[in-house]
Amino acid sequence: MYNEKLGTFFKAKGLKQKEVGEILGFSPAMMGRYLHGTASIGPEFLTSLIKHFPEIDLNDLFEEESENVDMVNEPRERYGISVLGDISDIEAKLQLIKEKLMQKDYGLDKSF
Repeated sequence: MYNEKLGTFFKAKGLKQKEVGEILGFSPAMMGRYLHGTASIGPEFLTSLIKHFPEIDLNDLFEEESENVDMVNEPRERYGISVLGDISDIEAKLQLIKEKLMQKDYGLDKSF
């Protein structure tokens, strides 16, 4: 399971649960739930994990021991740091669109 692999990964780095929580931005209690498999990890956790530990391979993390399935369905380079860059690019493009719309004065509320 991914929780066991995460625990092994952090232990190999010499990090304790509390330290990992501080790095990733999650409480020690929530980290305990993630690492013991009593809570499912979500996109916020995965984004923080890749941001702070880019060397971790999500395909390996979610791969079942008896299967050789690419669970993320994307090569490592695509879902790694590039996702954070993609989000920044989208935000920048949205800001440009907002500015252009405000210049055209389509009767939009300019407070947004």
